[in-house]
Amino acid sequence: MYDLILWKNRRTEKSNTYTITENIDPKTKQPDGTYTLTPVVGEVIEAGTSFNQQNMNHMDNGINEAMIIANMGIIQLRQHQRELENTYFETGTVNISSNESYPFNKESVTVAMKKARNTLDYIVIAFCDDLQQGRAIRIKDKQLNGFKIEVEDCPKTPVTIKYFILGGMM
Repeated sequence: MYDLILWKNRRTEKSNTYTITENIDPKTKQPDGTYTLTPVVGEVIEAGTSFNQQNMNHMDNGINEAMIIANMGIIQLRQHQRELENTYFETGTVNISSNESYPFNKESVTVAMKKARNTLDYIVIAFCDDLQQGRAIRIKDKQLNGFKIEVEDCPKTPVTIKYFILGGMM
C-alpha cells in the first residue's frame, strides 16, 4: 500500500527575492548582455520536502500501484458482468406423444429457445410430473437457438415436459 509523503513547502524569511549579477564574456572580458539571478532567502524558516529522485520515484510507484489496482477492479467488474449475463434463464413446456406402442420406443421434440445463446455452455433441466410409462428424458442436439428433448418409452397419450434453461450467454 502506498505510504503518503506529507509534502511541506520551503519557507524562508524572504521569498521571491534575488540579486542580479551581470555576466561577463570570458574571452572579451566585457558584459555579454545576460544576467544571473541568485535567490536571497534570508533565514530558512522550514526546509520543506526535498524535490529529489527518491521522492519522485515514490510518487511514480504510488501512481503505478493505483493504476494496477484500478485495472484489477475493472477486470473483476467485467467478470461479474459476464457471470450476471450467464444467469439468464428461460422456462417452457412441450407436449410429446408416440404413435408407436409401448415399450421400446423413443420420441423427440425440437424446442426453439426464445433467445439464442452465445455459447453451447448452457444447462437444460427437463422433467415431467405425469409421465407414467416413460423411463428417461434426455436433452440432445444442443444448438445456439434450440435443442431436442427425447423421451424413452414414450406413451401414446400426450405428456407435458417442463424445461428450465440456464446460462449460455457468455
